[in-house]
Amino acid sequence: MYNKTMARPILKEEEQEQEKSLTDSLRVIDRCDRCGAQAFVMIKGSTGDLLFCGHHYDKIMNNPDSYTKMMAFMLEIVDERHKLIQNKLVGSHN
Repeated sequence: MYNKTMARPILKEEEQEQEKSLTDSLRVIDRCDRCGAQAFVMIKGSTGDLLFCGHHYDKIMNNPDSYTKMMAFMLEIVDERHKLIQNKLVGSHN
C-alpha cells in the first residue's frame, strides 16, 4: 500500500522494525575507531557515531571516568558482541 503523498510504501510496524534493524546492524567492513579490528559495537552519540571492537568497548566501559563520559555522549547503542560467541561456536569441533 502506498501513501498518495509519498513515493515510499507505508510499512507495517513489524516491517519497520526489520528495516531499522538492517540499517543498524554492523558490517564486516565496519572497523574499531581505536585499533582497526572488526567493530561489534556502535555508539550513536550526540555528535556522531563511534565504532568499537569488543575489547575496546569493554575497556572503556570498565573505566569509571570513561564510562561517565560515554554515558553523557551515548544516545543509542548497537551491541553485536554476541556474534563473537557465535563465531567461536561455529569454529569449534565437538
